[in-house]
Amino acid sequence: MAARILIAGAGVTGLSAAYSLLKRAEAAGRRVEIIVVEKERRLGGKTQTEVVDGMIIEAGPDSVIAHKPWAVELARELGLETVGTNPRVRTTYILHKGRLEKLPVGMQIMIPTEIWPFLKTPLLSPWGKLRAGLEPFVPVRRTDEDESIGSFVARRFGHEVLEHIAGPLMGGIYGGDFNAVSMKATFPRFLQMEREGGSLLLQAWRNKALKPEGPTGSGFVTVKGGLNQLVQALVARMEGKVTFVTGVALTGLVPQPEGQGYVAGLDSGQRIEADAVILALPAHAAAKLVREYLPEVAHELSAIPYHNSVVAALAYNREDVAHPLDASGFLVPVTEPTTITASTWVSSKWPHAVPERKVLIRCFIGRGVGRDWTKEPDELIIAQARKELERLMGLRAEPILTRVFKWPRAMPQYLVGHLDRIDRVDRLMARVPGLYLAGAAFRGVGLPDCVREGTQAAEKAARHLGWA
Repeated sequence: MAARILIAGAGVTGLSAAYSLLKRAEAAGRRVEIIVVEKERRLGGKTQTEVVDGMIIEAGPDSVIAHKPWAVELARELGLETVGTNPRVRTTYILHKGRLEKLPVGMQIMIPTEIWPFLKTPLLSPWGKLRAGLEPFVPVRRTDEDESIGSFVARRFGHEVLEHIAGPLMGGIYGGDFNAVSMKATFPRFLQMEREGGSLLLQAWRNKALKPEGPTGSGFVTVKGGLNQLVQALVARMEGKVTFVTGVALTGLVPQPEGQGYVAGLDSGQRIEADAVILALPAHAAAKLVREYLPEVAHELSAIPYHNSVVAALAYNREDVAHPLDASGFLVPVTEPTTITASTWVSSKWPHAVPERKVLIRCFIGRGVGRDWTKEPDELIIAQARKELERLMGLRAEPILTRVFKWPRAMPQYLVGHLDRIDRVDRLMARVPGLYLAGAAFRGVGLPDCVREGTQAAEKAARHLGWA
């Protein structure tokens, strides 16, 4: 008799789990029925791509971190071509006092590895530069206690480096308040460097600092035809072997007596019995499903906050854009009064994604607190983006194409103590055989982490079912 496995959520996590389970079942010579349920009509979650007039427009993430190998390895296994960022564009701008200023060459998040560019930067005052240079004399904290990004960077390099350089760079990845987000959950390598080697600055100058570049020579990698090709390739590999049920959501999950699996209720009225279940859902959605019989787990999951995300994409003819676009884009510190919090100049960062005489700019709108831009009309979002691009870049031209992508409750926030919370969840879930949690809410928000999360959940389910 074939084992039946239910996966809730068809983002990259859920699809990776289904693909891994299918491979494991085939390797073990086991019959398996895998059902993937997704409340949206489309598969892939936020990993969506539009291709318009030769322009590759990412609705969600546009790349993966190269030194986390799981997504790149999966892409290559599926026969997809990956490409790194433009090697001629190795910096970004940061908005400072209303002007775009280039990030000093050699900055590794908060660590200046080249002296002269750091000394020349207008992003810091003379005192801010001196304070950063005193980092080797800062006492080392060797405890394993968690602290916020803001606490760590300010403690070691000073508040100016935090507010004007490290904060925008780190916030561009995690989209949260650096005074609340956990250092241990987001940038654990820097904590380890401090505990094991003391001064981060001296380690960098001794060529021992973190080197994020992957095999392409770039710190970031994408799939050449757009990240949704990863989704399409996964689905194609599972065609006819995995059942996808879209436009339907789980409404309940009840354990069978004596550990004989689970019964899931769907909002279509259907019921599905399964020997194992993987919830590849946002934490708050998983919490609702397990609240009745796993209240402690539901309590922990419900405490993970989420921020909204809005992306506005604007395309132009190159002759209408006077700015040199000589960077990957710009980042905005929280102290700057702008609606745009970051911008990617896609045609500079990924030249393969845009025809030669075109320019594509993506803008991230709003922060996690304050005005909820997911509820605003697209026309207003585009108008606001254009207004600020004109002020910051002198960009007055009429766009030839615009797109707006809204993602409510899209980005889980790893607050201080997050990993302790996830450890508690893991201990509680260990008492519940056959039910597994996976996704961006746990131990990494990027696509590589989602691939890893899905694969690990599949491994646990396979062990539970007794597959070798």
